[in-house]
Amino acid sequence: MVNTVCNVFEQLGYRYQKVVEKPIQTVYRLGMGLENGKVDCIVDIRIPDKQVLIFSTCPVNIPENKRKQIAEFITRANHNLILGSFELDFDDGELRFKSNYVYDDTYPQSEEIFIRNFLISFRMMDKYIPGIMSVLYANLDPKIAITQIENVTNPSMN
Repeated sequence: MVNTVCNVFEQLGYRYQKVVEKPIQTVYRLGMGLENGKVDCIVDIRIPDKQVLIFSTCPVNIPENKRKQIAEFITRANHNLILGSFELDFDDGELRFKSNYVYDDTYPQSEEIFIRNFLISFRMMDKYIPGIMSVLYANLDPKIAITQIENVTNPSMN
């Protein structure tokens, strides 16, 4: 899987850094500029468990006084998500989107599967950043922020 991830990054021209390299785990870090902000990305390959975890981190840490509102926001967002989920660290305010999957000999370590999961984490973070910022800086109610995002991106849900 480590070779698959490196091949994808090389093919797509992404600049990345290997931050952990152990027999049981390899972790890569890269930044990605999106339409609605820049995010940091971590790809964590847990070799014995054959797991790939992909995290896209929100460009701002959530201030302590806004963590309950953002927790409501991401709970509402997660309810409608099929692949991946948002996570909030209540201690330090880190907000991230996680996509993950397992691989083995019967589930190929294909580049296509990695790319699909890798891009999901960026797309979801990019989609929801405007709502996160509205809750943080415009004091928009989390329910209204989610409704606005999901109605704009999927009008058929009305």
